[in-house]
Amino acid sequence: MATTKDLTESSGDNDSTPTIRSGGSDSGKKSASIGPSITIHGDVTGEEDLIVAGTIEGTVNLKENNLVIDENGHVMANITARVIRVEGEVKGELRASEKVVIKPTGNVNGDIRSPRVVLEDGSQFKGSIDMESDKPSLGSDRGHPPRLRPASPRPVRPGRDKLDSTDKLSN
Repeated sequence: MATTKDLTESSGDNDSTPTIRSGGSDSGKKSASIGPSITIHGDVTGEEDLIVAGTIEGTVNLKENNLVIDENGHVMANITARVIRVEGEVKGELRASEKVVIKPTGNVNGDIRSPRVVLEDGSQFKGSIDMESDKPSLGSDRGHPPRLRPASPRPVRPGRDKLDSTDKLSN
């Protein structure tokens, strides 16, 4: 049984609007949509999945939910979501906790930060990609990288045959 959400195209005859299909326990979860004639200037936040076929200028914050920018969608905003799928046009920073997918019709101008990024053949992208996880790694409990030490022992000083065990080495 799938527990992650899949982003899929709807199978309607005249309806080319993408839908978000959920698997697992939240299979009854519905998504909101912003139609092609809607323009929003400001901040968009929510606790449900969102499909954008219109225009958003500002910020989009759907931290635990999915966002689809439809082929007709235009977003000029910094976006935070779990999964971001771009089929339209986005200008701004994309931050996804799970993945970012740019479809062949998608055009992104901005930086992407996500552990998984998919750029499909034909998609357009200008910016940088950071695929580092925000979670701390196991060996990095200190705030700085470990200091490197030479692999071989220090050379013996001239006039001494071996290093005296009572000598202290300074670093």
